[in-house]
Amino acid sequence: MKTTRPRQYWNDYASRFKNRSLAEVYELRPPYPDETYRILLGLLEESRGRVLDVGCGTGKIARALVDHVNGIDAVDFSEEMIRVGKSLANGDHPNLRWINGPVENVRLYPPYDMVTAGASIHWMEWNIVFSRFKEVLTTDGYLVIIDGDRPIEVLWHDAELALIRKYSTNKHYKQIDLVQELTDRGHIHLIGDKRTAPVNFSQPLTDYVQSFHSRQSLSKEDMGEENVRTFDAELSDILSGFADDKGYLSFQLQTRVSWGKPLA
Repeated sequence: MKTTRPRQYWNDYASRFKNRSLAEVYELRPPYPDETYRILLGLLEESRGRVLDVGCGTGKIARALVDHVNGIDAVDFSEEMIRVGKSLANGDHPNLRWINGPVENVRLYPPYDMVTAGASIHWMEWNIVFSRFKEVLTTDGYLVIIDGDRPIEVLWHDAELALIRKYSTNKHYKQIDLVQELTDRGHIHLIGDKRTAPVNFSQPLTDYVQSFHSRQSLSKEDMGEENVRTFDAELSDILSGFADDKGYLSFQLQTRVSWGKPLA
């Protein structure tokens, strides 16, 4: 079994999520479809217990669930992400506890009936966190991985991808199936794997372009001002033919929700 994460997820890249500019445009990423949260609540069944949301970022998952569960602890190592999250809807909810620090060693308050993780699980020390998830979960609890905040099957995909590769500052990046990787490495026993039904979504072209700077490979601090300007201009040019007369892009979203038992 491999013992280290792929090079593209090492800490020198992960630390970019502490950048203020990245955190401030994070909410411009497309949302998860509502079905995502129905799946999560279905896994909790009648307990509606306590949830640990790890690598929570601005609390996209935590803030959406907090009205429906007994409490949520939202953990992120980025002070900037938490600062932004607290200012958003439900960010000051009394049942939401923000915890700043790396989930590998920060103080937690178990037991939890569910641990949720978005794509941020890429960036954690897998050999540490999965043992910890197992320790803090109840016997019937699940670890749930949520992935998918990008458009699906859009006509501009190939041109957009080529541009991302041109300007990406993560030269070690390779596309992987995260859930399969974690399964193959013996970190999770997969029980369920479901994709939500595609849903329609629209947002201003300008917001869509800026959302790319919420991704570590295109963070403004690491790209530099000139590259940011040219990337934005080139991507806007690619997308302009697909926007409506009000400057909005329309596309579909779909999320993958995978759940199972973490393995020590």
